Amino acid sequence: MAPGTQMHGKDGLTRVIGQLQGLELPAPAWEERILPARIQRYNPADLEHLCLSGVVTWGRLSPGGAAGADEEPDGELPKARTRRPGPVRNSPLAFVLREDLPAFLVPATEADLLAGLPSAAREVAEFLATRGASFLPEIARGTGRLPSEVEDALWDLVSAGLVSGDGVAGLRLLLGRNKPPARHARLRAVPGGRSGAISGISGRGRPLPAGRWSLWRRDAAEEDPAERDELVARQLLRRYGVVFRDLLVRERNAPPWRVLLLVLRRLEARGEIRGGRFVNGFVGEQFALPEAVESLRAVRRSGDDAGTVILPAADPLNLIGIIVPGQRVSPFSTLAVAYRNGVAIDVAPLGTLRSRLWGRESAAPSP
Repeated sequence: MAPGTQMHGKDGLTRVIGQLQGLELPAPAWEERILPARIQRYNPADLEHLCLSGVVTWGRLSPGGAAGADEEPDGELPKARTRRPGPVRNSPLAFVLREDLPAFLVPATEADLLAGLPSAAREVAEFLATRGASFLPEIARGTGRLPSEVEDALWDLVSAGLVSGDGVAGLRLLLGRNKPPARHARLRAVPGGRSGAISGISGRGRPLPAGRWSLWRRDAAEEDPAERDELVARQLLRRYGVVFRDLLVRERNAPPWRVLLLVLRRLEARGEIRGGRFVNGFVGEQFALPEAVESLRAVRRSGDDAGTVILPAADPLNLIGIIVPGQRVSPFSTLAVAYRNGVAIDVAPLGTLRSRLWGRESAAPSP
């Protein structure tokens, strides 16, 4: 992000998640790229604290298949497969303020979500439905499955949009973010320690808790459709400042534009937002928060060079090919995009992109 725009600490992290909630991004991108770019000196323990305290929750909002059945890295539809894929790290996940979760969950029954999943995943889901939130060793004992089988089953259930965890330590291990010394180490109880701790991963000599796993859709109450539509409309305004139809390309779980349009017109009639033409080159109605309009005017008046900002393809601000000219870059790719004053100037793998930009700067004549 641009210098001076980053947040700080747990309060800043809560605000960032509040702005980005509802977006499903590749799971590893959240802590590798998205949150550190927006939080100065990002501390992973802050996210764990917010999850364990019930402020934030995580999981897949939209119905998904078995792990690995998601979008291909190049953005094309998944090709036909002859065998069920194993768990993959790139499954789309979202972080959401727990109180707003019902508004962002895409309606689906547990039976539909379980369809096509392997037997181990169905057994784990049945155990969690009966016993409620449970630690991994408890699930393994209750189902008679090996811990390794339970891990794979949990990731299948996470990818399908059925299961979440109390904290994010278990998710990090499933993603391979925290790797135990042993090559094939798994989630297990630490001998002599608390049940559900992560063996081999410690903070200041003590094991970190992996937390419990549960069927998170059962924790979410039904949301009134009209209230949900208004909350999502307000969320889009909070995320982008200015909202129009073309922006919904990245918002896979949002209501149709015709539904949001009625809500936005109603908010404009109340005087809460403004309607008008704020971004040139796009047809249809546009709506903006009053503070966003003032920010746009300030940028136009200043004319300052904001410098170059490099964003990973998974970042929500990767709008190239959507509202920014250029060929669309899939959020599931390993590419990065360089912006200068809101214009995409280059797309390449991160290392290549940095080398190119540094080369241009060193070759530029001194003022």
